[in-house]
This record gives sequence, structure tokens and C-alpha cells, in this order.
Amino acid sequence: MSQAHYTYLYILLIFLPKGLSQLVKTQRVVTVTLGETAHFSCMLLQPKDVLQVTWQKETSGGIENVATYNKRFGPVVNLPFQGKVAFQDEGLKNCSVIIRRVTREDESCYRCLFNAYPDGAISGRTCLQVIELYGPKVTQSNDTHNSSEFTLSCSATGRPAPIVVWDIRNHLALDYSPMVNITHPNGTVTVTISSTVAVPSLPDHSTVFGCVVSSGSVNQAVYMEIPGQHKVVDSGWIHGKGQHKVVDSVWIYGKGISDFAGMTLVGVIITVCGIVCWFKQRHPKSRENKIEHNTMRLKSEGFSPH
Repeated sequence: MSQAHYTYLYILLIFLPKGLSQLVKTQRVVTVTLGETAHFSCMLLQPKDVLQVTWQKETSGGIENVATYNKRFGPVVNLPFQGKVAFQDEGLKNCSVIIRRVTREDESCYRCLFNAYPDGAISGRTCLQVIELYGPKVTQSNDTHNSSEFTLSCSATGRPAPIVVWDIRNHLALDYSPMVNITHPNGTVTVTISSTVAVPSLPDHSTVFGCVVSSGSVNQAVYMEIPGQHKVVDSGWIHGKGQHKVVDSVWIYGKGISDFAGMTLVGVIITVCGIVCWFKQRHPKSRENKIEHNTMRLKSEGFSPH
């Protein structure tokens, strides 16, 4: 690449003329959960003499250069973004980057500029939306004055405000209470729904129900089992013991599944290790007993072991 081309490229980066966004294929919005990895890609749809691809971040103070790629210097990530941003596909026609461990501060719009000669900057624009979702959490409370009913509550906190709903199975009758929303100073919102369950309305068999929460494109849920009506009454499930029974029968899907599976795997590993240790402790004793038995047998037959 000639020096004249680099001089022209420098001028392009200073003035940044409005590009032809219709020539660039990219995502309009990228949605990721807090802490995950965001992927941005741009593809130039027409052949152009591209000198460099530049990635930029829109900030309240203006435009900040994030990274560049050209044939002479290869991929270059600017110092403030090193360790955070990395190239995934390097090319002057098809270029993509990732943002690791996404935080709120990364939430912005990003531009990819195909700096071409003599067209100028041909740009694409993608906006990053960061979603936070914590929960759901289900709790049970009992009315000390009325043993024929108990209350189930489900809450989740997120940004944007999560949608919280019950997933009812087996025609479980719930008496719904008004939804409660609490907005926190950090911008997250806690949403809580509560419902009263009348014990006489429970079926004879156990009932599975769940709480499903969603924020943007992220969905999580927790499911649990309520014993049948007679078991609830006979075992005193709603008088303190029920809280433990609910917790013991919870299973989760969505983001929490990895944590739940991890806990299960740890339990299996501990069990296996315990069995192995038990056999190791047993084996030496069995071997010693066998040697002692053989020694005594040889002595009785008139042999002396050496």
C-alpha cells in the first residue's frame, strides 16, 4: 500500500464522511446477558478497494476508535479495549469482533467502517443491549390463623423489568394477588407475583407448577412439586415442614441449569470418591487377613515361610 493511500486513509478517519450503510450487512441489535460475550460482524456486499476496517464505539462524548484491521499492520486493538475486544474474523470484506465479559459500560452502538478508495467510509451500525436477570426465586408463606391455605410468591430482578408468570400444571387453582414492582437506584426492577393456594382445592396426586421469568430474549424458570391434598393435610406440610419440601423438590432450567447440574455432578463425584476410599481401606485389611491365614496354614503343614 502506497504512502498516498495511508495519507488518504488518515483524512478519512478525521472527517469520517457519512457511509453507505446499505452496502454493509450487519446486525441492528445484539442482545446479550451481563457477563457473556457479544459478537459483532460486518460484511461488505459489493467489491471495493478497502484500505482498512475500523471499529468504533459511540459515546456521550463522541466517537471512540476501538480497533482496526489492514493488511500492513494486521489486527490492532486500541489500548483501552485490549483484553476486552478481540478480532474473530479478519478481513477487508468480512470482519467481526467480540466483546468479552460484557458490562453495562459496554452498552452502546458500534460502527464498522470499510474505509475504501475513492468511495470513503462505508459504514454499518450495531447497537448492543445488555440484559440483567436474577432469579426466579419462589417462597412459601403460611397463614398461622388459617391452616387451609398457603401463599406462594415468585420474584425476579432484572433490567429491563422482567416478566414474571406462573406455569400452572394439573389445573392448580390459584387466587392471584396484585403484581408488585420495585425500582432500584441501579436501574434494575424487582417484580413479584403472589398467589394463595387453598388446600381443599388441591388434587389427590402431587402437582407440578413453575415460575417463568423473561427479560428481553433471556428466559429462566424454576419448577417444584406440591404434594397431594391428603399428604399436605396429614404431614403438616403447610405448618413449617412445607418450606423444606418445596426447596427439596426444586429443579431449574434456563441459565441456572449449569449451576444445578454442577451441584449434581459434585455430589456424584463425592459419592464415587467415598466408595473408592472405602474399598481402599477394606482391601489392605482383606489382603493382610489372607496372608495371615496362609501363613498359619503353612505352619500347620510343617512349612516355615522365608
